[in-house]
Amino acid sequence: MTSATSKPDTATTEMALATRLLHAVLTKTFLEIAVLCLVVSLAAYWYFNPQLRGAIDVANARQIAGWAADPRQPHEALEVHLFVDEKFAAAGLASLPRQDLVQAGATKQAAHGFSFALEPLRLSSGIHTIQVYAVRPATEGSRILRPLAEAPLQIQIP
Repeated sequence: MTSATSKPDTATTEMALATRLLHAVLTKTFLEIAVLCLVVSLAAYWYFNPQLRGAIDVANARQIAGWAADPRQPHEALEVHLFVDEKFAAAGLASLPRQDLVQAGATKQAAHGFSFALEPLRLSSGIHTIQVYAVRPATEGSRILRPLAEAPLQIQIP
């Protein structure tokens, strides 16, 4: 009778061990997938979420001016695009000297200002919406545009 009792105990022990092993393998797989998702998410955030900074400081009937900078590349001038009434109007570089940005701690280099003269655009009289985007290259020739104002600004052209 002793041998009959040891067989069920061995089977029960083996079943418990197999269950624990299965749980360990499943837990390990889940953790590996979670770490992989975290790494991919951080890489995507770093690459696709440009940490571009800037602002539109002047918006009137004569000019649109402000600054744009990439803290990860403080020595490079960013390309900026002006949109008027949701249509592309002009492009330029944010490379004008702005010593006030360095003094305020916004950038490490002063050459991050931009200015667009509106007279050459020959805008019609009335209210127009304005937005300036900082541009950063992305994958395979595409670009990431980050608006410098939270919402488009309005200007009145006499």
